[in-house]
Amino acid sequence: MTDPNSSRLHHAPNPWALTPLVVFLLSYLVVSIIAGDFYKMPITVAFVVSSVVAIAISKGGKLSNRIEQFCRGAANSNIMLMVLIFILAGAFAQTAKAMGAVDATVNLAMSILPGNLLATGIFLAACFISISVGTSVGTIVALAPVAVGIADKTGMPDALMLGVVVSGAMFGDNLSFISDTTIVATRTQGCNMNDKFKVNIRIALPIAILTGIIYVLIGSGVGSGYETGPI
Repeated sequence: MTDPNSSRLHHAPNPWALTPLVVFLLSYLVVSIIAGDFYKMPITVAFVVSSVVAIAISKGGKLSNRIEQFCRGAANSNIMLMVLIFILAGAFAQTAKAMGAVDATVNLAMSILPGNLLATGIFLAACFISISVGTSVGTIVALAPVAVGIADKTGMPDALMLGVVVSGAMFGDNLSFISDTTIVATRTQGCNMNDKFKVNIRIALPIAILTGIIYVLIGSGVGSGYETGPI
């Protein structure tokens, strides 16, 4: 007697199923050979390209269903989806930095604010950048040299300006929709991103406003020695 469900376990061989693997190998090898260095091509980029191809050629209906099917086939769906978001969020952050968005944001804040609000301006810039790129460490790395340069020109303590950068970076990282901690918290606890944001903003925003006021008081009497670049 044959099992009526046994037919579900057999699939006809399809060479198209190997397309993502071929794309992965070609994208990595071709770019590496052209560049003359196998370390020039990040393997995560080849992974993302092949993943996009795999999702595009899959038969799962809507895009959200295809992504869920891809994540479930690769590993635990929640973990795999977080990995994909982490990679894409990192790519977004690096792209924003490479195109000058971080420098433009700092220059915009510094060109608007007077000298006694330089600390507050760096704080606001750190908040905005960290919310946008979803990484506190990346924000600190990008703004720390600027903050130290401003401290040297204005006579403000280096430790204070670095503290301004760190506090703003932590504020945005806590609220960003593409932050790794936010993604892990919502995916593991089964709650919506909007709900976490609404709860966190009620806690973080009053403290951020109070912190900004403290920075205004600390920076009173400080002259502007920072020359802004192009926005």
